[in-house]
Amino acid sequence: MFLDWGDGWKSVNDHAEDVAALAGFSIQWGTDDLAEQPEPSVMSFTLRDRTGWLTGRALTLAGARVLVQISEQPTWGMLRDDMGPWSAQHMRVEAMHQAYTPGLPSSTFSTAITLFDGLVQNGGDARPHGDGWLLELSASGRMILWKRLQKQGPTSSDARYAGLHWVAGMSGRVEELNRRAADADAPRVSVSGLTSTDSMAAYKTDDYPSQLDLLHRTFAHESMWPIWYEYPDRAVSRLDYMPFGVPVTLGVDTVGRFTVTDWTGETLDGLDAAEIIIDDEQTLTIPEPVTQFVIQGKTAKASDGVLEFDQHDTELSDLGTLPANLKTTQSSVTVEADVVSADESGGVWTRAGGTVWTPGDDERAAFSRLLVTVDRRLRPETIVFDSRRLDPATHARLYLTASSGPLVIQGATSSRLAGDDGNPAASGAWASIGGTLTYQWRSGRPLLRNEVTLWPLPVAAAAVATWADMGSWPVTWTQAAFTLAELALIHDYQQQTTMEES
Repeated sequence: MFLDWGDGWKSVNDHAEDVAALAGFSIQWGTDDLAEQPEPSVMSFTLRDRTGWLTGRALTLAGARVLVQISEQPTWGMLRDDMGPWSAQHMRVEAMHQAYTPGLPSSTFSTAITLFDGLVQNGGDARPHGDGWLLELSASGRMILWKRLQKQGPTSSDARYAGLHWVAGMSGRVEELNRRAADADAPRVSVSGLTSTDSMAAYKTDDYPSQLDLLHRTFAHESMWPIWYEYPDRAVSRLDYMPFGVPVTLGVDTVGRFTVTDWTGETLDGLDAAEIIIDDEQTLTIPEPVTQFVIQGKTAKASDGVLEFDQHDTELSDLGTLPANLKTTQSSVTVEADVVSADESGGVWTRAGGTVWTPGDDERAAFSRLLVTVDRRLRPETIVFDSRRLDPATHARLYLTASSGPLVIQGATSSRLAGDDGNPAASGAWASIGGTLTYQWRSGRPLLRNEVTLWPLPVAAAAVATWADMGSWPVTWTQAAFTLAELALIHDYQQQTTMEES
């Protein structure tokens, strides 16, 4: 952990300076439902201050930057020269990594992976502990700066926009949001891959949404269904999205292990069920069926030639892909959006350069696919990524305070379950959507745990596979540790490569 309250980064794990030690932390992050965007992450942490140096400065800690990182496993060459010769060492070999302090986060040479980037909040507690003090503090992710920014947005000299602000299309709005974020030393947002439109409603000048709300509402109508997180990298963070509505592709490698390829084309290895902690009962959650998505967009209207905007709902159904009994009771996922989805302005809106968003067949099909994914997958109630089973240095994405991105789990008992459609009922592609990351010392060793909520991802439909589609896939039946229902989800069969001598 590093702190910076105005004069550069100070390590609270530096054994040489002995400023303090990180006794433990707990970070609440993300969300537990597709209908809710995440709030900024919140970390509660305890520092063991042996000398009182930091506790005496506790009143000036509010607003300080705080980073939590995973350092790479140190080699002999990374240990400090000032430790002296080997004969002077009195620690056990298994504890020698504690003598290593990673490089400063702002250095381009730092190889540590940042898990959390935040600001220390007001308040806290300090109490004596042995010869020193225990300092209990809290911090919020720097996404909170977007929530605090609520100033008036851009206006227009066009009489049709009188009394309105945040007058801009999607790209213009994002550009302004990023400009203001840079001015406030807040993370910038990346919207790469999302569709741009001029169909953005403006706000009355007595309505001041936060930048975070503006970001959510700008893209709430997207069939990609972006959920926004703060992704830290060394000493810099960005706001970025995980698209829970975009199909991923399942594959299998040359030894029979699942892989998953995300929307960017990156292929990630699967996880063994034995590496993941679940509850003893292996409990699965049966979700409440969702029957439709409702996008609460805007209707453009005009009064005396001046634009105004009211609510307009667009309902997106399953297109007949769900069993009729699941739709006996209607249950909607409803989100507020700024997209203009109806025009009753008598032409004022279009003359002002505005357009109307109407979901096309592909978008409706994407929402239908998302409904099927949400309704047709049983979900594990307890999923814990534990550093004793999954090394954080190797599986860093599983310990981020943001979505892990796509993952696939192989070998779970529940993978044998199949639905009435022949597809796996409890396996396929997943992504973490929220959770609680904790750190503590246990039996003299550091322990990192991320107890997460997994959310199902759509899987790209593969054509009915034939033996020929497998090519020269070398896996034997005994190696293929998955069910026939799971086999039907596989799109890519990795082929053996032959090395030729020259």
